Amino acid sequence: MKHEMRPKPLFLFVFVFLLFCCLSLFQHRAFAGIKGTKHDLSVYGAGTLKALEETQSCIFCHTPHNAEPAYPLWGHEVTNQNYTHYTSTSLVSYTSESEAPPIDGISRLCLSCHDGTVALGAVTAGHQQILTTSRYMPPDAPGYLGTDLSGGHPISIVYDASLASRRAFLHPNLMQLKWPISDQDVKLYPTQNGYGVQCSSCHDPHGGKGSSDAPPFWRKAEYEDVCLVCHNIASSIGH
Repeated sequence: MKHEMRPKPLFLFVFVFLLFCCLSLFQHRAFAGIKGTKHDLSVYGAGTLKALEETQSCIFCHTPHNAEPAYPLWGHEVTNQNYTHYTSTSLVSYTSESEAPPIDGISRLCLSCHDGTVALGAVTAGHQQILTTSRYMPPDAPGYLGTDLSGGHPISIVYDASLASRRAFLHPNLMQLKWPISDQDVKLYPTQNGYGVQCSSCHDPHGGKGSSDAPPFWRKAEYEDVCLVCHNIASSIGH
């Protein structure tokens, strides 16, 4: 009879211990980044919009169980709104409102609070409603975007070799545009069955590195540092 090769108890202990340390480090870094920011909606949050009693920070967006299928461990109700898109005569990604891609992915998750149509405390964990100082993000809040997004940067647009080629054809000095993006801060995220620009490409919901002059949760220190990752050109020409 052959003896089965079983992992030694010491090996299993070391493996489990290292796995636990990695998970703990990840959770600690994410929590440390959001703690005390305006995205910390617990009673300890820095903003005026926060919970009346809830002390947990992560629960407003994430849940370890019964998560929404929209994103891993997503624990907040997802908006079903339609939006007015950004349009411009220099825009190459799409040419009109009717051709604009539907806003999807992480951007729709962000808008589930920032468009003002879903309650801030509408979490899916246990199907509970957390009481906050304001049920919905009010129009006078700094983070309120509403459903008219025509005044901001286009989101949920695929950024690929085809787009880079079309932009270089229309504007020869865009040949300097780097592809693919290989930046430690600014990233492309899933959209329209590809990868492209989402809210989280420029903003880090868990913290950010922006200076006092940069937009909230900015992924780099200065405003233009993020823009130039994609728009690495001699002069600014559209989007």
